[in-house]
Amino acid sequence: MKPVRLGIIGLGLIWIREHRAVLATLKDFFEPVAFCDTSAVRRAEVAQDFPAATVVSDYQSLLELPEVEAVLVLTPIALNTPVALAALHAGKDVIMEKPIARSVAEGQTLVETARRLQRRLFVTEQLAYRHAEEQLAELIANGEIGELILWNRVQHFDADPAQGALRYDNTDWRKKADFPLGTLFDGGIHLIASLSKLFGTPETVFATGRQLRPDYGAYDHVAMLFQYANRSVGQLSYASCLPAVENHFHIHGTAGALVVEPDRLLIEKPNRPPQIISLPAENARAQMWQALAQAWQAGHDPYYTPERALQDVAILETVDRAIKTNQQLPVAAINGP
Repeated sequence: MKPVRLGIIGLGLIWIREHRAVLATLKDFFEPVAFCDTSAVRRAEVAQDFPAATVVSDYQSLLELPEVEAVLVLTPIALNTPVALAALHAGKDVIMEKPIARSVAEGQTLVETARRLQRRLFVTEQLAYRHAEEQLAELIANGEIGELILWNRVQHFDADPAQGALRYDNTDWRKKADFPLGTLFDGGIHLIASLSKLFGTPETVFATGRQLRPDYGAYDHVAMLFQYANRSVGQLSYASCLPAVENHFHIHGTAGALVVEPDRLLIEKPNRPPQIISLPAENARAQMWQALAQAWQAGHDPYYTPERALQDVAILETVDRAIKTNQQLPVAAINGP
């Protein structure tokens, strides 16, 4: 089977730091044949590195190229849906960066268009393909700690250890965020995808938000309370500019608790020594791309479907409304294909 001829739209940090290296290992599946970016410097760099490829300055020109079968959309969040929609209407399949849209309404248009035109629409979300989540979900589903009662997670950190020009929060469109919630909607959607895989979609959300930096989106810290149909509860404290001190992820059930650490899981039960399960190091983005490539060749959706991606947007949209209204609000359910 010939590799998919891919057009890359957006050559910013996520291309430079993440996708380019992984795609270089998947030449049997994807072949970059065209590139687009508004930056003349980036166009010159990619033209030197990919001399056989077509390099253009606007995405409409790329979408007109007959050799491009599919596009990889790596644009600022506000452009994700418009560019993906244009690609679908141009007869191209789409792989796009998260989040799928800035709102449920915007995302529904995109998902419905892809289904109606019978085009592939894949969303990149590496935490949906990590083995650690799968192992943890299996332990919970098998009743290892009894009936699920509560999970509690504190995720405070410096969002990006890189410095200088390659640091994500130096990006102008992130500083002037044209999307809700700030950093939670950008990088934090990865965590929401992980929690959705473990616990499903909450029925209701209550949340509070606080801005600590005046130049980076609406909120820097968001505290959330999730309630689920099975009556379990989740508590999440998220911030990308607070010290990474006393972060933790604990899951409590009627028969014990799970303590989730970066390299291991601890199963703790009364009157028993902790059971330790090692978690091998993973390259989640490489695993994601392998899953996307396999799904593409098999002709079916990957695990993280457009509907799942839109459901995660629905959760965050509810978080945003809950903060603004100071109310506990229901989360809209997104139906699958």
